[in-house]
Amino acid sequence: METLYQKSKIISRVRKYLSPYIEILTKPTGHKMFLLLLAIMSMQAVTSIQHIYKWFLVGISKISQNSYYYLMSYTKLPLDKFAALTIRKAIAVIDEKLAKLPVLLLLDDTLQAKFGTKFECYSKMFDHAKHEGTSYLNGHCFVALTICIPVIIGKTMKYLNIPIRFRLKGDKENKLTIASEMIADAMKVLKDVPTVILLCDSWYPKGEVLKTVESYENLELIANVRVDTVIYDLPQHTGKRGRPAKKGGKLSVYSDFKFSEVGKYFIAARTVMTNLLENSVYMIVTAANLDNHRGYRLFLSTIAPQKLYAMFIPTTGQFSQEQNPHIDSATFSWLIPLYFYSLRWNIETMFYELKTFWSFGNYMLRSKLGIENFVNLLSVSYTCAKLIPLSDSLFADFSLFSTQTAKHAFGDAIRKELFLAQFVDFIETRHISAEHLHDFDILDFFASSF
Repeated sequence: METLYQKSKIISRVRKYLSPYIEILTKPTGHKMFLLLLAIMSMQAVTSIQHIYKWFLVGISKISQNSYYYLMSYTKLPLDKFAALTIRKAIAVIDEKLAKLPVLLLLDDTLQAKFGTKFECYSKMFDHAKHEGTSYLNGHCFVALTICIPVIIGKTMKYLNIPIRFRLKGDKENKLTIASEMIADAMKVLKDVPTVILLCDSWYPKGEVLKTVESYENLELIANVRVDTVIYDLPQHTGKRGRPAKKGGKLSVYSDFKFSEVGKYFIAARTVMTNLLENSVYMIVTAANLDNHRGYRLFLSTIAPQKLYAMFIPTTGQFSQEQNPHIDSATFSWLIPLYFYSLRWNIETMFYELKTFWSFGNYMLRSKLGIENFVNLLSVSYTCAKLIPLSDSLFADFSLFSTQTAKHAFGDAIRKELFLAQFVDFIETRHISAEHLHDFDILDFFASSF
């Protein structure tokens, strides 16, 4: 297999991309992990370690099936270091022309239904999306953090979403604690990035997550918040003696915001104070019908819309004021935070792709350690299919296609190279000369290889 790394064009380049992950581990562990990652990228579906071993690993290595079980179930892989490596690889592909644009961190959680009760951390959870047709789901909850980087694909600038880390929520663990720890780990690597923006839905802007946001100068927050969030006007300086007020009077999103009509929606915004953060924030309210209070949506931004406008529009040329003359300049600048928040949907797309095409929910490992190892190895292989086209010119054309297309192309090429390598090895070990090549039994080759 070592010679295969050198002779095979595709496998050697995949190994080159994965080598920083492999070098963290011991040589035997790194070798087994690389073979598992090759299997994940090559197979259309992965249902279990036994399935991977039977249909892929047994033909290319003499390592026993139990060795792979042990690696996944009992080896504490350095997943935090893997996450840091993924961030560095993602940052490395950002073009110099886009260096001023903010880097985005996307935070969310996803539920995975499981039908056995022997899994660790197995529980019954509320499912607002009713994936199984009911409001409750038996299975696991994963908290995920991804990084969205600005890249040029073709001639267009877009934000590319890369998974960083998945953590399985334990019985006594809190999602806010898990999320804040993952954000803090990511910010250790992103400390030199000028602007990092955390995007999340209304469940996460509270408690420990907000404390983590406030502890980093280069970390901002754009989030959907509950429409009943208490908001205040900015404090008025009266000039009277005594300690000045920290907040002004209470505001109502229904009566104290001045709405402008933009397309099919009404939008209003102003700078306010909240109980969530100490400093003032920028609050944006949207509604499709001003008379329907249940349809109001509230968005919070800690970064000034004008600052986002100054970073985004001159660099990309997208959504400029000149292209939208029907929107006044004041309203237009407030739309930029909403555009960035819309990029949060990329993490939902990633969940769909991983569950549909990458066998995310097919794990049969029972321990929390094993499940996290499996899911994060899937994440590394998914990231490989996304970043290799941007970092290796040989695969540049795949950047124009979906991750699934890249996966199928890589898998097909890897299987062909493995077949060719085994075929050549079969001929060499039996000392079959070129003139007698047509005489040997091809069935003998297949019998000895599979």
